[in-house]
Amino acid sequence: FRLDLSGRAHGSMFGRGAYFAECSSKSDEYAKEGSGIYKGIYAMLLCRVCCGEFFRALRSDTDSIEAALQSGAFDAVLGDREASAGTYREFVVFRSRQIYPEYVVLYRRVPGGEEDDEDSESSVDSNACLV
Repeated sequence: FRLDLSGRAHGSMFGRGAYFAECSSKSDEYAKEGSGIYKGIYAMLLCRVCCGEFFRALRSDTDSIEAALQSGAFDAVLGDREASAGTYREFVVFRSRQIYPEYVVLYRRVPGGEEDDEDSESSVDSNACLV
């Protein structure tokens, strides 16, 4: 992972690190459609992340986050947007050695209400977390 590039394509609300989510729908917000033979296909990495001790942040406060990390008492940041805004929690680490990419997941987005298998009796909630 090139952590020196963090914050360049998207924001860095909880510091310049690698951001992870427990819900695939959060990761899907940042996925881009492939091209060529991958047209209509999206990808995400499923990673094991060693977070260690968390500094819990309810809002963006980079000065407090930086101070907490520099104290040596914390290894990662838990951006707890679930508690503060009712959205997703974000897990942020700042060392590439904390990240182990285990799987590449390739998928298609299915518009709400459509089923890709005629034999399926249940539909997937578009807001469901896949873990």
